[in-house]
Amino acid sequence: MALFDFKFKPGKALKKGIQYRSVWKDFEDGSSAALLSYVGDMFKCDRVIVLLRTPEDTYRCTDEWCGEGMSSVRDQLQELTWLDMMPWLDVVEDGRVTIIEDVSSIKDTNNELYLKLEKYGSKAVIMGQLSHMGEDLGFWLVVNPTLENIQNISAIFQGIFYLVGNLYHSQGTIEQLKDIGFMDKLTGAANRNALTRDIEQFRVGVPLAILFADLNGMKEINDTEGHEAGDRLLINACDAIREVFPPDSLYRIGGDEFLVILSDIDKREFDEKTLQVRESFKNREVQVAIGAVYTESYQRNFDELKSQADDLMYKDKKSSYKTFEEGEETSSRPDEVMEVYPQENGYRVIYCVPHKYEDRGGREKTGIFSVKLNSIADNQIHPSDKLKYLDFWNVSSLITNLEKRHREDAAIIKYRARTVDGFWCWVEEQITMLRRDNNKIVLISSLRDISDQREREPVSENLTSSSEDFVAQKQLYLNKKFTAQAEEWLAGRKEGENVCTIAINLGHLRLYNDTFGRNAGDQLITLATDVVSQAAFMLHGLSAYLGGDNFCVIGLAVDFKDAENLADYIRKNLRDYHMDGGFAPAVGIYTTIDRKETFATMHDRALIALSSVKDNYNEHVHVYSTEDFRTETESKRLHVQEIQLALIQNEFRCYMQPAVEVDTGKIVGAEALIRWQRGINLLRAESFIDILEESGYILSLDIKMWRRLFEWMRDSKERGITPLPCSINISHVDFHYIKVAETLIKLLNEYSIESKYLIIELSEQTYADDPENISRQVDVMRNAGIRVFMDDSGCGFDSFRMLYGTTLDGIKMNQSYLSMLPMASKAFNPVKMMLDVGRESDIPVISEGAETREQVENLKQIGCRFIQGNCYYRPMTLADYEKLLIKKGYGSLPLTV
Repeated sequence: MALFDFKFKPGKALKKGIQYRSVWKDFEDGSSAALLSYVGDMFKCDRVIVLLRTPEDTYRCTDEWCGEGMSSVRDQLQELTWLDMMPWLDVVEDGRVTIIEDVSSIKDTNNELYLKLEKYGSKAVIMGQLSHMGEDLGFWLVVNPTLENIQNISAIFQGIFYLVGNLYHSQGTIEQLKDIGFMDKLTGAANRNALTRDIEQFRVGVPLAILFADLNGMKEINDTEGHEAGDRLLINACDAIREVFPPDSLYRIGGDEFLVILSDIDKREFDEKTLQVRESFKNREVQVAIGAVYTESYQRNFDELKSQADDLMYKDKKSSYKTFEEGEETSSRPDEVMEVYPQENGYRVIYCVPHKYEDRGGREKTGIFSVKLNSIADNQIHPSDKLKYLDFWNVSSLITNLEKRHREDAAIIKYRARTVDGFWCWVEEQITMLRRDNNKIVLISSLRDISDQREREPVSENLTSSSEDFVAQKQLYLNKKFTAQAEEWLAGRKEGENVCTIAINLGHLRLYNDTFGRNAGDQLITLATDVVSQAAFMLHGLSAYLGGDNFCVIGLAVDFKDAENLADYIRKNLRDYHMDGGFAPAVGIYTTIDRKETFATMHDRALIALSSVKDNYNEHVHVYSTEDFRTETESKRLHVQEIQLALIQNEFRCYMQPAVEVDTGKIVGAEALIRWQRGINLLRAESFIDILEESGYILSLDIKMWRRLFEWMRDSKERGITPLPCSINISHVDFHYIKVAETLIKLLNEYSIESKYLIIELSEQTYADDPENISRQVDVMRNAGIRVFMDDSGCGFDSFRMLYGTTLDGIKMNQSYLSMLPMASKAFNPVKMMLDVGRESDIPVISEGAETREQVENLKQIGCRFIQGNCYYRPMTLADYEKLLIKKGYGSLPLTV
């Protein structure tokens, strides 16, 4: 039968009597029905079905062709879970076609599939997997094909649907590229490319309205709170716009710039919506400048109209710091109200205008007041006003002065504060005092903008990125008071004395705060201040806390070894402090006998040394060398930002892959795996785990996943599910941040989970990274009843030596072993050797990654009892895993040999 004997799209006649048609071209153009129609008619089938796998790991029928007299079953084949597909998976193998010539023949062996096929009127079926480069795309099913020469027909089907898999993958890729090309990934708004495309579509001669919105304070938020906070602001701003305007009218045309474009809209309606969107921004605490332009008749003058909206937006921005609300002077109400608790050295921000001043309006609403005070002085106050500000906030003197006044009288100071738009703005700060229960003193600080009384001044800074000084200036705005003290101390030193400057960075303080809480972070700073002060005393020098994660010490050292010993002293004291944290700061050292060097140069070089070991989990102390400095690439920073955003938006998922006892087919436990739901793609851990570990964010993710898993284990038990062991992977980085054993034991107690149901998987790399520390942690876990398995055990002598020298409860055999099975000889069979290690040690060995029945049979023949791989069960969501346990009635079976 000729291919064009069918009803395809009309072909193009080029010569008389000849037409050219292509089923593949029709498919690429979106007419996949043409291909199914071709298959169905050519092979005399009753039905052809395509089931595609979705990003949510479900399956749905996307295409169906029905023969004459057959009713559609497409609606019955939507959002099928992995469990719904299990009867199909049982009979489909990768790379092969499954032929069932008589559906009734599987009634006893696979009754569930038999009932489904019978429901669809199936007497004979041919089915197979749709895939592309090993990626599972779904399944295809041909119902009631002609049985004559069915073996040869099945080979044709396999070839056809191999090409179909490639085409479906290409379609998905094209759609993704379209989304990437015309949509802003972060906010979901159309991007500048989409605007360029759409400009030609705006109707000429009808009204056109343009609203230009620019966020205020974006740079300050990124600099002080991190890019994840800036991303949240952008998303929040888009949500505010979508509350008022149609989503398809919104374009993100720059970092913090947005356009709303509406065609054929009434001016009164547009003006009302402009007021509404201002209110929407205000309700969401988003500071924004807006410019709105309207024309009764659009004449393809888009650039001119956009420029007008841009000018109006900048006028609005300039006035945004002059008024707090429409027609209301800012001096009539405070920009910030803060309570200070002198006896506790604490503070609480009651109210603050967001995104107006540098270092104010962030997420740190409570904390250590002395730290807050120094941070404001360093980053917000005009240099000429800084000493005056710090002297005014001498708490003991301030309280003495306030006690001499009437209760209503306030202490007042006026100074210049830095605004996010690059100006020094005159402000007035008033302090009043009251006493609460138990005679507790509370100072009330009220900050007001008085720029209507004194003119604002532009900020002038001269920073160069070509010198070593830029490294220090980028990480730290050095406290001028300490610089002066250090220079004075240096002036008293003798020629030839070895001066040592030490820069200390606690590392990921914000992550530490997120993980252990703000109070723990404040306590860490307090302790670090004490430890660093003691170190300065030992060096007969000075020390200072310089804001953020940073400390500095300057003193005398006999030699390099003396300085390194002191650095180890600092690290040891900080590590010993927090039993939950095990925190490991980075330390950079610079020593010199050159009396011509300034303190600023010494500190800069100590910072350069520090930068070479920051985020290095094997080396924590480094002495300055000009070869040490390396600039982090922009691409890597972008990767870290994507990870931060994914954590904020909870895009990481916990999946489970069951392990099976080969002889019985019973589930004996499952491994918890991490998947990243990145848009429409579900990414495996190996595609992102390295950047998580390098950035330190693996700790935050791991703790989230542990809590999610433990919560499910507790809740599923309460729902009547028989508990089975669950294993989790521990990164070597986790051991540098926390006491892993104690953290897990606390979590098990918190969620009321017996320790025997938890298995820890540690890789060879993890053991090799810090064997003494990790061995101690393993002993603590095993003594508490938690089992520990060696994960991804590799090949070679070192692997076997480590296995024999380590106390373990089980071994996970790496998938790479499976490729050796066909080549293994009787004299040397690494797989059998690994199984023998397990038998001799009386511990189970689980083979990971088995994909085919042939691999299962080979493993079974050499005595492998436990397998975890897609040949039995693919990774699935927690909900699907629970359904599997209920559906199959599996009970608990311990992992023993």
